[in-house]
Parts: sequence; structure tokens; C-alpha cells
Amino acid sequence: MVDPQGSENFEARVQRAQDNFKVISELREKLEILSEHVASRKEALEEEIEEHLHEAIRNSKDCLEKIQENIDPKLEKVIREKLAEIDRKMDCWKRDAIDAVGEEIQKEAPALTQKVLWELDQTVVEKVQLVKKDLQGKLEEAADARVQEAIKSQREALEEQGKRLMTLGLMGIGLGALALALGLMAFVR
Repeated sequence: MVDPQGSENFEARVQRAQDNFKVISELREKLEILSEHVASRKEALEEEIEEHLHEAIRNSKDCLEKIQENIDPKLEKVIREKLAEIDRKMDCWKRDAIDAVGEEIQKEAPALTQKVLWELDQTVVEKVQLVKKDLQGKLEEAADARVQEAIKSQREALEEQGKRLMTLGLMGIGLGALALALGLMAFVR
């Protein structure tokens, strides 16, 4: 004998399973869209970081030209001005990057926003401090060596510094991508 209520329970379970499958499919589609969006934002941020690095290198070369024109007590003033300019640009970039990433993530995954922003802020602050310390040390070192050696050796040191800045920038991108990936992994769990 077939139980009429058992048939109704079975149909209800089949219907719930179909509904659950539909919800899971929709969530998978949204996750794919979010993944594509995050990848595109990552590429945009990488391009922006590269732009800022090139600008920092150009600014450093401008500083070298001023040193070549006037090697006197003004040297310390020029170095301070360039460091302040780089610091302002890095702070501006940090604010812009945090704002842009925060807006995009909030649109797609509100629960993930706070954690990703916190991790990104920590990474950016650490990298800014490292870049600032490295740049300040190298500029002071380069200035002392240039007064003693000559203007030609100043250019070589500045180009080497540009390579280091680019390496640090790429490391920053890698750490940012890692933080974003960790955040996404935590969100997926």
C-alpha cells in the first residue's frame, strides 16, 4: 500500500531540493561575478601602483638635478621636500586605493568589507613605512656619497634605488593580492 502522505512528503522534499539547488546555482554565479570583478580591480590597482612608482622615480630624478645644480646647505632642504612630496603622494594613493577597494567590495560582499579593508590598511601602512625608511636612508646615503664622489655616481645610485622601489611596489602588490585572497577564502568558508 502506498501512503498518500508519504507521497506528499516526498514531493515536498523534491521541491525543497530543487529550490536549494537553484539557490546554490545563483550563489555560484554571483561568486564567479565577484571573482571576475576582484581580478579586474587587482589589475587596475597594479597599473596604478606602477604609475605611482614611475612618478616617484621621475621625482627622484628631479631631486638629483637640483642637487647637481646646488651642492650646498640646500641639499638637506631638497631631500626633505622630496620626501614630504613622496609621503603625501603615498598617503593620497593609500587613501584612494582604500576608498576604491572598499567601495567595490561593499557593492559585492558587505560581510567581507571590514576584514579586507583592515588587512589592506595594515599591509599598505607597513609597505609605506618600509618604502619611506628605505628611500630616506638611500637618499641621505646617496647625498653624502655624491658630495665626495661626483655627480655621475649620484645618477647610478638613484637608478638602483628606482629598481628597489619597483621591487618593493611589486612586493606590496603581492601582499595585497595575498590579503585579498585570504579575505575571499575566509568569506567563502
